[in-house]
Amino acid sequence: MKSGDMVRFAKWEEADIQNSKTWARCPKTHSGVLIEYDKLMKTCQILHEGKVFKIRAVFVEKAGKKDYEDR
Repeated sequence: MKSGDMVRFAKWEEADIQNSKTWARCPKTHSGVLIEYDKLMKTCQILHEGKVFKIRAVFVEKAGKKDYEDR
């Protein structure tokens, strides 16, 4: 992922934090623009609805064509 990419992500409050093995499979219902990706700390800063969120990279994936059509 690079800065400026469209991404979809899950917010920390909506994820099941009890079992870390299922974090990658949690539904990613929000979309935004990737501002910064820190490879060392594995965190992403995402612009979503005028706010910047700092989220663990496991909750973020690059958006595809179906995400552009839906929103």
